[in-house]
Amino acid sequence: MPVNENINIIAQYADQAFDNRDYLTLNKIAEDCYRMLDSSEYTDLEKAILAYHGETSFGNYISIVHNGAMKYSEEINNESDFEFCIYLFRRSIDFFIKFRNNESAWNDASNEEKQHYLNYLLMAYTNYANDLYQCGRLLKSISELKFGVLNYFPMAVGNMACKLITYAEYDYDKGHSDIFCNEAYQLLLEALEGNLDDGARDYFNKQKERLEKCFPIEFLSEPYKFEKFPLGKSKVERNYRKWCLDNNLYINTLNDAFYHSFVAHDCIHLPDIVTGIDVGVKFHGLFNQLKQEYVSARYMIYDGINNKGKHYSDNDVYLYNTLDYPVYGLGIEKIKCAYRSLYSLFDRIAFFINDYFELGIDERDVSFKSIWERKKSANGAIDLKRNMTEVETYNHPLIGLYWLFKDIGKKKVKHDYLEPSIKQIADIRNAIEHRYLKVHDTMFLLHEDSVFGDSLAKSVYFSDFKDATMTLLQYAREAIILLVLAVHREEQIRGKNRSSDMRIGHMALDKYEDEWKRIF
Repeated sequence: MPVNENINIIAQYADQAFDNRDYLTLNKIAEDCYRMLDSSEYTDLEKAILAYHGETSFGNYISIVHNGAMKYSEEINNESDFEFCIYLFRRSIDFFIKFRNNESAWNDASNEEKQHYLNYLLMAYTNYANDLYQCGRLLKSISELKFGVLNYFPMAVGNMACKLITYAEYDYDKGHSDIFCNEAYQLLLEALEGNLDDGARDYFNKQKERLEKCFPIEFLSEPYKFEKFPLGKSKVERNYRKWCLDNNLYINTLNDAFYHSFVAHDCIHLPDIVTGIDVGVKFHGLFNQLKQEYVSARYMIYDGINNKGKHYSDNDVYLYNTLDYPVYGLGIEKIKCAYRSLYSLFDRIAFFINDYFELGIDERDVSFKSIWERKKSANGAIDLKRNMTEVETYNHPLIGLYWLFKDIGKKKVKHDYLEPSIKQIADIRNAIEHRYLKVHDTMFLLHEDSVFGDSLAKSVYFSDFKDATMTLLQYAREAIILLVLAVHREEQIRGKNRSSDMRIGHMALDKYEDEWKRIF
């Protein structure tokens, strides 16, 4: 069945409006596409394409009205325009996935529809990744480009190379930076062999030439050869570490792009920090705790998901069978505990930021929300949001943390959440903390209004709980790494502004040995 002709007409009008720099029409097209997403007149595939055309039109509107630049000041602020773009991309991708997961619709789809699906999805992921990057979400941007890279889409491949070059610039670890640049060069060679427009080809060529000026051609010409390391002494440990590696869960920047055993460790820490002599090691101590809580939550999630057998601690614990196939036991409670712990990490990161950037927020008022709100800061303290976006103090990774907050903080766009999936994630957290979460086996058909409905509980299938938990785990990892990159950027800024005759001493910190990680 061919795609509804109205969609092709909308695309033609959008192209014409952009050629004529008619931003009012582009705005109207985007709004019309948004409203059409709720219509029963269109299939999931058609809604996915409509959302794509809506975002493209609104992106072109931004390029004309704002010259493509995001503005954060109180006088001129266009964040809501970029939020609308990201929201439409997310709706588009969600509809594409829904179409593909509907086995009946997919089997009945024509070759033309399947080709539309692939072509538009490749463009959607690539453009969405670029919007995320502009908002500082570098790690998320790289993740979204992987679909296009795996499908050899030249624009995705070239953009992945550019994002890895940026990652290399942000990473304080020179060894990691070199590996990123080597991989970027391989990707640029691949992209330049593909079908590109003149503008993209010229840009990717310039990035290639830039790398050739910075590195010996002998280093760039061959893919980096990773040294192999054992993943563990036992099969149990190897399975766990392989799971972390495959799901990009290591606190290691290289794990965003690579899956070799070489990157299967949590090596990232804070860069060198220059402080007053009386400050001590408080920032490193807090970051130690952040990492430990994350890796412990990560393991509890793995253990809860994979070790499905009964634990002896659950023996002789008398429970009623409520006939709705609930899942009880130590495993599910481990995942719930990890879920709580992951949410607490965001406020702990805010606690770090408040002190490091000297925001002046009272300790009792610090949260992942309050650090972005100037009204909560003391007189004379830094306005974090303004500071991170000004030319002299521009901090792209910190901007990424701000936009990550928009997702976690349930920012609303057009009567919906900027990240639609956050409602489920937040509702689960609220149930765990304030009501109770009842996790069900998939054999049970959820009917909350039936005789088996539990009005006191938030009921979810185990598969949905697992998906929400893994998404939250990725959010937490991204936040921790962005924090490190933001501190590194801030230290660079402070270094440039520091008097050249200031004397700086050095304090070395040794490694906390693995053998010490136990209760004596």
